[in-house]
Amino acid sequence: MKETPFQHKKILITKPGDSTVFANQIKHLGGIPIVFPLIGLKAFQQELLTTTLSNNQFDWIVFTSPQAVRFFFDQNTIPQNKVKIAAVGSATQKVLIAKNVEVDFVPTKFTAKQLAVELPITPNQHIFIPRSDLAKNDIVDVLEQRNCRVTTRSIYQNKPILYTLKEIENINNQKIDFVVFTSGSAVQSYSENRIVLKNTKVICIGPETAKIAAENNIDVVAIANPHTIDGVLDAIKKSSTN
Repeated sequence: MKETPFQHKKILITKPGDSTVFANQIKHLGGIPIVFPLIGLKAFQQELLTTTLSNNQFDWIVFTSPQAVRFFFDQNTIPQNKVKIAAVGSATQKVLIAKNVEVDFVPTKFTAKQLAVELPITPNQHIFIPRSDLAKNDIVDVLEQRNCRVTTRSIYQNKPILYTLKEIENINNQKIDFVVFTSGSAVQSYSENRIVLKNTKVICIGPETAKIAAENNIDVVAIANPHTIDGVLDAIKKSSTN
C-alpha cells in the first residue's frame, strides 16, 4: 500500500467554525483529524455596524479574516459608492468572491501588517475595518502613519470555549502528533484549558499566532508559508519527515 504524507498522524484542529474542509484534507493525506475548537464566535454590535456604514463614505473596506466577511454580510451589503475592497489573504478573498464581491487588493504576504504597508492608498483616504473584538491595532497604526483616516468596528466576539476536566483529560491522554493554531486567541484558550500534550508538534498559521504561542511558553516547530490552511498542510508534511 502506498504511504500517505501524514502516515496516520493525529492532528488537533483548534480553529473556530466549520472545519469540515480542513478535516477532509487531512484525511485525504492519510492523517486523522481531531476537531476540537477552542474559540466560539458571536455577532456583536450589528446595529452600530449598519449605522457606521450609513453615516460615512469610505474609500476602502479592509477585511482581515474570513470571519469578518461572514459577520459583515450577515446584516449588510457593500455600500453603493465606489468603495474598494481589500482582503488580508487568499482565504478571505475566497469568501468575498463567493459573495460576489470584487476584491481590489491582496498583499504579497498574508498578514494584516503587510496589508497596511502595501495597500495602495493616498493621504486622507478613509478606511473602514470591520473586525473581532480582540483585534490588535497594528494595522491601524501603520495606516494612520500613512496619513489615512481609519474607522474600526468590532462586529463579532471571540470567546474561549472552556471544556470540562474530563474532556481535557481525554485530549491530554491521546497521542496527538500535531496541534494547529490559526489565531492567537486559540492559543490563549489552549493555555486556559490547561491542555498539556507530550511530544506534540505545534504549527501556527502566521507569525502573530506564533508570537502569542511563545508568550504562553509553547514551542512552535513551523509557521505556515503562505499563511493559509494549504500552507499549514505543507508545514505538517515537512515536519512529519523531520
